[in-house]
Amino acid sequence: MATPNTHGSLRIKLLRLILGALLLLGGTTLLASGALIYSTDRAVQAKREQELLSSLEEKARLLGFNQALALRSLVADNLFGDVKALIHQTVSENNDIAYGLFFDAENRVWAASGLARVPASKDAPSPAAPTLTAADLESLGISTAHPSRLALRRRQNPLGGEDVLEVAAPVISEGAHAGTVIYGISTRSVVERMVQARDLAANRLVTTLGLIVALILGSGAASYFLVKRVAVHITEPLLALRTAAGAIATGLRSSAPPTESPIVDRKKWERVQITSGDELELLGAAFNSMVEANEQAFEELRVKTAQALEASRMKSEFLANMSHEIRTPMNGILGVIRLMQNQSLDGKMRRYVETVDASANTLMSIINDVLDFSKLEAGKYVAQHVSYDLRLVIQEVAELMASQAHEKGLELVYRVERRVPTGIVGDPDRFRQVLTNLVGNAIKFTDRGEVLIDASISQQDKATALIKLAVVDTGPGIAPDDQKKLFAAFSQVDGSLVRKHGGTGLGLAISKRLVEVMGGEVGLDSTPGQGSRFWFTIKVGVTAGGEQIRSAEWASGRRALVVENSRSWRDVVVEHLVAWGFDAESAASGRDAINRLELAVLEKRPFSAAVVGVQMDDLGLEEFLRTIQSVPALQTLPVVALYHMGSSVTLSGMDSSMVTQLPKPLRVSELYNTLQSALTGASTPPPSKPGAEPGRIASKLPVLVVDDNEINRYVAMEQVEQLGLRVETACNGQEALECVKRKRYVAVLMDCQMPVMDGYTATQEIRAWERSRNRHTVIIALTAHALVGERDRVLAAGMDDYLAKPVRPQSLQKTLWRHVVLSRDEPGSSPSPSVPELEAARAPVLDPEVPRSRKLIELVLKNVPAQLDGLEGVIRSAVAAEIKANAHKLKGSMLSIGAARVAELAEKMQLAAGQGELPQAGDLARLRDEFDAVSAALKEELAATAKAT
Repeated sequence: MATPNTHGSLRIKLLRLILGALLLLGGTTLLASGALIYSTDRAVQAKREQELLSSLEEKARLLGFNQALALRSLVADNLFGDVKALIHQTVSENNDIAYGLFFDAENRVWAASGLARVPASKDAPSPAAPTLTAADLESLGISTAHPSRLALRRRQNPLGGEDVLEVAAPVISEGAHAGTVIYGISTRSVVERMVQARDLAANRLVTTLGLIVALILGSGAASYFLVKRVAVHITEPLLALRTAAGAIATGLRSSAPPTESPIVDRKKWERVQITSGDELELLGAAFNSMVEANEQAFEELRVKTAQALEASRMKSEFLANMSHEIRTPMNGILGVIRLMQNQSLDGKMRRYVETVDASANTLMSIINDVLDFSKLEAGKYVAQHVSYDLRLVIQEVAELMASQAHEKGLELVYRVERRVPTGIVGDPDRFRQVLTNLVGNAIKFTDRGEVLIDASISQQDKATALIKLAVVDTGPGIAPDDQKKLFAAFSQVDGSLVRKHGGTGLGLAISKRLVEVMGGEVGLDSTPGQGSRFWFTIKVGVTAGGEQIRSAEWASGRRALVVENSRSWRDVVVEHLVAWGFDAESAASGRDAINRLELAVLEKRPFSAAVVGVQMDDLGLEEFLRTIQSVPALQTLPVVALYHMGSSVTLSGMDSSMVTQLPKPLRVSELYNTLQSALTGASTPPPSKPGAEPGRIASKLPVLVVDDNEINRYVAMEQVEQLGLRVETACNGQEALECVKRKRYVAVLMDCQMPVMDGYTATQEIRAWERSRNRHTVIIALTAHALVGERDRVLAAGMDDYLAKPVRPQSLQKTLWRHVVLSRDEPGSSPSPSVPELEAARAPVLDPEVPRSRKLIELVLKNVPAQLDGLEGVIRSAVAAEIKANAHKLKGSMLSIGAARVAELAEKMQLAAGQGELPQAGDLARLRDEFDAVSAALKEELAATAKAT
């Protein structure tokens, strides 16, 4: 427990509070007293000053009145000398009188005292006349006007010094104005008395305030000692409570060592003993009761925590064991089924195998859903951060789900906003999983109309972007009450949907968790009867700001007409055409389009190209083409026909050289290249297959397969042999270690859970042995554990890569390609098509990077036609499970030789059948046409191989 901060203790706070209150009260009292005394003294001084001035004014009036009476007879008798003597005597005998003077009615100065410092005037009545004139008086600020009555004014002394109170009294003789007598009485005595009064008041104020300060300090000191003594009785019980509470908070007991776990026996937790007889004693009793309750609660917590930890351990162990125990036999089942599908099977046996394959794949899908949800529920899933092309992933999802939509008569449209960056950093697999789930749900619950995938950008800066994906359908919609539970686990809006469509009810719950892991959110906008709009956002890094839509000089100024029944597809195609530079228009029907084409010819503004959807309501594609080709000016019009994948139109009896058919969902790059080629005559090379590996594995060294399960060992051995490599086997890690010490291997496929020595220990032993010999053998883990952290565990053990069971042949092949040296030049490598041959083709019929042996080609040419016949038979029987199984088998055969287009058609047929939907009429015909092209290419390759040998 940390040492208490005594500077912030309750005792100190009480002292500070009381002293602060006293200081505040004392300061307020001091200020109030000082202000009161000061204002009182000011009032007294003002009154005193007024009294002194009044007395001085009364003295001035009396002086003026008496002087006026005395001068009346003197002036009448023209006694100049007596007047002068009177004025001089009056001024000299009274120190408060600063000056005095008398001037007659003609403003001649007869007498002046205290002002006679001005030169004598020439107009004096006699040689003994005063030396001042009226002009001199004016210059001194003394008015020569004759007042009618006695007047007083306060002014500055004309000779300097204190102010004077000037009194002017008229001298009346026989009713006539004989002159004016003026005296200036100094205010010095008043000022001196006021100064003395102010000094006395200041001394009195200082004395009073000093006494108040002394009283405040004395009271503060007395209060400090009193509060300090009383505070002990309050703070000591509280300190005891704090100490006991701190011990509980840090998980310590009074008798337990500090290192003891907090979730242990709490029977000896501290109690407090308070006997203050007040509320603090009640608080102590309540605290002790709380301690007793805590002891009981902690004991229950200890037991339940132990139980929870054990349950969590058992759950994790059970999940790991379940994953291992289920995937181990499933690996054998699926592996053997794939091996059997590569054999020549007829009749019921083939149907049995395909039915088992379909059921096993459905079971694996459910298992993966449960494991994904368990990983997300535990919060252990971490999103990847790799670079990928968002547009390419959306395109792949649309193409994968298109067959399901088309078989239900739905349009599947995707649109990517122009501002969406091409290169982003995120988790493409989880993004694909969420988008596939939402699109699959939209197709599943929509019976007519369309499903739109709309990608836009919500926010973007230089390094990051927030991408928003919306999946909009025209289905029945979802009621507001049902929307609330839609993203909950194991729930669906209607329980009957489980019986109709199947599913675990985990799809949207998993999608919601995955989106949150990717830094986004998911939501739904739906109105019953008007469809639904599922949307989600993901936060991604930006690696490139390129845009898919780009302008082109060859398209500038040209006109293009888009004829499409689907309004969404019309808008998407027109948007791209306009961005490339076309003057694009659209029409919803074939006849309207024909009228516009003919009108444009008459107006001498013909269209340069037309993009036409095959599914027009009023005209078929062949009739539309015959009609426009009957117009001479339209016979050479390039036409791009958009068809649902698997239902292209066979054009007969007409010139179809100007018609190019492209499947929907439309790849914008293909439309761009097709129009450019048709309008400029320039050929464009087909896009390279993403992720294609640059060669084949060529090695004389064998691959070592290590597995304690005989079936899994056999399956892995067959899969490796089909890649053209020799195989040796071992039953446990100890045997694998001995084998590696005896000879070199191109790679070791190592199971992780084995008796004697598991795969992790065996790998560590192999790496320790190789360090001293400067060797490194590629070791790839094969494990049935599919939990989070398994990849990190195998890499930490020293393995190079990780494959989860059941192992798919394609995954095994790609993993070996990543780690084994590749070569085209070693003997036995199959020749690849030349670059000119690839450029001449619209798209590669066979992937040149996939190795094909002579025996493999012969088996394909022999067995696949029978597979197609069997697929045609089950399509006639309308058994979805058998269609799915046959299509899956055909897909595996085509992938093994690199026939991607045929495999794609078979996969879409397989997925549609998995949803209980039957293929359309033209699907099988398209499949046979594509295989005919593959067959021709294989025969050419076989002939070239024979010629080389």
